[in-house]
Amino acid sequence: MKNVFFLLFGLLISINANSQNNILQYQLDFTKQHQNLLHIKSNLDLTQAKNRFFMITHGSEKNPEGEAKFIKNLTVKNTKGQKQEIKYLGEGTWEVQSKTSGIFNVDYDIALEHNTENWDHCGGVDEVAYKTPEGLFFTGYSLFMAPDVASLGDFKNVTVAFTLPKNWKASTPWIKTPKRNHFIVNDDLRFLLNNCIFVGTHHEKEIKIGDFELLFALGKTMQPSEKDFIELMQPIIESTTKVFKGSPKKKYLIVVNENNVMTDGGAFRNSFSQIIKGKVNKNSRTNWGHIMAHETIHLWNGHTLTPKEQEEWFKEGFTDYLTNILLTRNKIIDEATFYKRFENVITKYNIARDLMQNKTSIQQSGNNKDQNRYLVYGGGELVALGLDIEIRKATNNQKNLDDLFAMMYEEFGKTNIRYELKDIIVISNKVSGKNLQWFFDDYVTGIKRIPVVEYLAEMGLQLDGYLEDVYITPTENPSYQQLQFKKGILGI
Repeated sequence: MKNVFFLLFGLLISINANSQNNILQYQLDFTKQHQNLLHIKSNLDLTQAKNRFFMITHGSEKNPEGEAKFIKNLTVKNTKGQKQEIKYLGEGTWEVQSKTSGIFNVDYDIALEHNTENWDHCGGVDEVAYKTPEGLFFTGYSLFMAPDVASLGDFKNVTVAFTLPKNWKASTPWIKTPKRNHFIVNDDLRFLLNNCIFVGTHHEKEIKIGDFELLFALGKTMQPSEKDFIELMQPIIESTTKVFKGSPKKKYLIVVNENNVMTDGGAFRNSFSQIIKGKVNKNSRTNWGHIMAHETIHLWNGHTLTPKEQEEWFKEGFTDYLTNILLTRNKIIDEATFYKRFENVITKYNIARDLMQNKTSIQQSGNNKDQNRYLVYGGGELVALGLDIEIRKATNNQKNLDDLFAMMYEEFGKTNIRYELKDIIVISNKVSGKNLQWFFDDYVTGIKRIPVVEYLAEMGLQLDGYLEDVYITPTENPSYQQLQFKKGILGI
């Protein structure tokens, strides 16, 4: 009986592995875009999905079905070409009404009407889909259906082919093959869904930074600003790679278009979308440049270095701190602009703690990120400043937050192991050579006030003002250590 059990167990494993090794193919036909339709053909292996398939939806009160509302003419056939009955289960999930399972051919149209909905509840149109005069933007979530399984990462072989109108191109973060308009999806099925694409007559610009391939997809009004984007992204990618001592992705797509409403950008596994309002130049770079840099740094801290549970204060707050630091170190923003940006950070924290009387800990604030945004970002960034200073004080400025990022990335990012708060504390102790448990007890899991005045003073900066009206200025006659701390952090 034991041998029979292991034989059956091995057979199940083999069946599971073989089903997940089947190629999932998606064919996107954009030639009916003038009819406001996109046609998609796919072959979905539903062996492990109990004949269910789904698409990610972001429902709202006015549109509970979210992106599923735009699915039209859905048909399912088995490999013999026999049409199957399907049942819609709600929330973007369908079930094939068949006693047998396996591979099914799933065909459907998508109505190109996403602009008729308000998507603010899920981050804006750049997190879903939109039209421009040059073409069409989509996230994978709003395009593709997938087997309804617990682990999408088990599906390793995924390809995407495009049929396009004349003079159109497809900009994707995926790997080009010798076939025209044909791509292999990086790693697994998650990289199909959690990415964005742009298809149309837009402008493409590709640059290589070491092993890092950066592809810009720019709308017509953004094309003249190509140089501004490159001058921002090249040093940010180079310096972030240096901080983390490694680069997570070899290809990265950035889609930039103009609209009358600016968004905070959408970051995906190896792509990023941003809608910009107004002129793009060095004067406005403080705004759009910060967003673009912040979302790009999430490739390291957020998409490669990931928490076991929510640690938004570290994911968002520490990323924003590093964004401001690297923008300053690379002279993309000047010293005065850094002060202004950090004054805004302190203001957010003051408003949350003093005006809103928010007593939530910085760590717990991420459980309701939208409501506690000022604590997640403002509080998280001030925790990053404090930890940077504490490490520098403990090591006579020989170690700093860069070393913590690098060690976290080495132990958790490169190994795909999800970190916890306790891991951040352990690595902070290793880097500093001191027990910094008290720091996290006071300012991360506790609600003790972060001593911003004292921390800024350690780097020769003076903080004046109250609540939302605060000002940072250089200290008169700073000490040598203060100047060294400031130079170490800001590079100036």
